[in-house]
Amino acid sequence: MSDVLLVDVDSKIPNLALMKISAYHKDQGNNVGFNINDPDIVYASVIFEENEHKVDGLQFWYPDAEIRIGGSGYDLSKKLPNEVEYMKPDYSLYPEIDYSMGFTTRGCIRDCEFCVVPRKEGELCRWQHPKNFHNNQFNKIKLLDNNILADKEWFFEVTDWILDENIKIDFNQGLDIRLLDQEIADRLAELNYFSTLKFAWDHPEDEKQIEKGIEMLREAGVNLRVNTQFYVLTNFNTSHEQDLYRCRKLKEWGTNPFVMQYDGGDDFTKHLARWANKKQLFWSMDWDEYDYNPERKVEA
Repeated sequence: MSDVLLVDVDSKIPNLALMKISAYHKDQGNNVGFNINDPDIVYASVIFEENEHKVDGLQFWYPDAEIRIGGSGYDLSKKLPNEVEYMKPDYSLYPEIDYSMGFTTRGCIRDCEFCVVPRKEGELCRWQHPKNFHNNQFNKIKLLDNNILADKEWFFEVTDWILDENIKIDFNQGLDIRLLDQEIADRLAELNYFSTLKFAWDHPEDEKQIEKGIEMLREAGVNLRVNTQFYVLTNFNTSHEQDLYRCRKLKEWGTNPFVMQYDGGDDFTKHLARWANKKQLFWSMDWDEYDYNPERKVEA
């Protein structure tokens, strides 16, 4: 029997790869966890590049252990072996969660220059049916797909099952509203959610497609103000004027922006995020009424 230490460096949500690794090693009869004192094997996962240095000392701290490091912030090419990848996750690793999680598709049909998915996952393909990673003790499921709407037939097959099982859903990575049609919008209105429906408006030139998608959601009966939000990418290749315009336009259409600042943002977009991302500010006043002072520094 081996002792296996897991190191979750910076995950924002439970780390799916570590959950599968834990399930695999427990199936082999090994001792696995986050608090193993003298491990034979150490697995570390780094999601964000700025934290890559945090695993530099692992070999020093555990000189006799085999060190295995992965994650999109460390090595985009490293993948789990198939015998690990297709394990049902070990949900006991994060006892605080009450939902299942996994991918039903991998990859994406888009090639957004700011996104690592095409390099990490390649072209869109079907991956797993959610029944293969769902924990029946939960009535919630968090899908991590990057663009499930790009395979409409599969989207309906997956959501048919979710409706049949009466499971609440969260499309954690968001949905591509440019792929919406009325049939998909109607299905989105049928589903039960435990988080906001998330979309994105990254490119100002997509305005007509965004507006068309919002109208289809409204026609389907989705409560836009309560149940939807749109990520607004800033500090990549847009001006401050374009950033503010998108936030105001989303408000005009009755939905919520959420400002995403590329590479940390700047002072203007920190203020913009403070206004747009705090709903009590966003819905109670316009940007012109917001106390924006370029000399006043804020963290957002």
